[in-house]
Amino acid sequence: MKDFLDVVRTRKSVRSFLPEPVSKDIVEKILDVAVEAPTNCNQQLWNFIVIDDPEVKEMLVKEAAGNTLFRRVQTLIVVTYDAWNYKEAMQGASLAVGHILLAATYYGVSASPVNSYGADSKVKNVLGIPDHEAICCFITLGLPDDKAQNAPPVPRKSAKSVTHWNKFEDKPRAPYTYDPNDWSLEELRLHQKHYCRKTSLGKEMDLAGSFERALVKGVLKNKKGPFLDLLSYDGSYIQDFPNTEVESLDLTAETAEYTRMTLVSPKKAHVYDEQGDKLIGNPETITLIYKAERLSDSILQRLLKQAYATLPSGGELIIVARRRISLFSLFLTSLQLIFGEDIRRTGIYSFFGPYRPISVSHVIKLARNASFDNISWHGHFAFPSFFEQLYQMIIQYIRSEGSSYLHRDRRNDLISRSISALLSVQGLSRSGILGSVAVITCRK
Repeated sequence: MKDFLDVVRTRKSVRSFLPEPVSKDIVEKILDVAVEAPTNCNQQLWNFIVIDDPEVKEMLVKEAAGNTLFRRVQTLIVVTYDAWNYKEAMQGASLAVGHILLAATYYGVSASPVNSYGADSKVKNVLGIPDHEAICCFITLGLPDDKAQNAPPVPRKSAKSVTHWNKFEDKPRAPYTYDPNDWSLEELRLHQKHYCRKTSLGKEMDLAGSFERALVKGVLKNKKGPFLDLLSYDGSYIQDFPNTEVESLDLTAETAEYTRMTLVSPKKAHVYDEQGDKLIGNPETITLIYKAERLSDSILQRLLKQAYATLPSGGELIIVARRRISLFSLFLTSLQLIFGEDIRRTGIYSFFGPYRPISVSHVIKLARNASFDNISWHGHFAFPSFFEQLYQMIIQYIRSEGSSYLHRDRRNDLISRSISALLSVQGLSRSGILGSVAVITCRK
């Protein structure tokens, strides 16, 4: 028999499964544990809808804008509760969810809660859920595959760091602002340590459009290796480097491991040491790709000085970043006006942490302060490539009634085709000061 603490400490959320179904017997045993959970005044007003029919799961994805993960997992459990009192409903349903997650682990099944399940009204229509029921969440139920079973444990905060005795104490916390100058290096590390692992190792945690990716590949194809990529974060751009030696430098061991999942030998991932005068290795080219937007002036200045000290004569530092004076920056400003100053209200926090498009002149000034004196830049994408992704996210957000903007099917309608056509005509051609993305080259 498994020890209770082993069950608690070995439970993890996974998103890759074996094709074998979870037996009805196991599902029923898990739900037998669920109904042992406490409820408000012992009302036990929960309901559990078990879904193992592929057609029903497909309806949830297509008609209710549900999470595309539903297609890959064998069984779903929808947890609802009588919503006569919404606060009580969420309390009672959540207590049952906790029991389900632990019971599943006990029986050797992976269970993960999902709140991006789609539009409530459409989910209720597909599943025949009456109006008086509140949907707490969906739970994926599947047998983890080898990748999921071998994934390293997710880092957890210590109980001491989040425990307050008798009254709320002032403990370290992230500033939750867009401006990177409000964030210390340690706060960035804490954000990346936990958010880079919010799904599965190797998942791309950037929202670059296909043309922005193509630009990176085009810029680097004629550059000299070995390469050193700074703050790779998820390794998503490493595959766009020329086929030569590439090393990456990340803020934490967790992000380095995240990057390492996408690398092929002889590429290596390391942890950044801000105290050293130089960076690592003997690179001919150092890159900072769509990361300068996330760094404070002091951190960026330090990186630039270390890069200069590391490069040989004739070596280059390549910075690719989205620009402040552009249509892309206008979009970010609109987000702040709509959702407020707390960056957690937007998807930007989950993917980037702090985020502020760069001023090219300011970055060039920092580079000159770091002793670079041969600096040039050019702009691309007067119409931002990112808008290709943005439109798809907006459509998903609307269709899911605010439940999600990711985990979506691509919508191929007139607007999406028009955006693709406009981007194709624009291509990778230079657009100078109108460009939403800047490529800055600093040669030693």
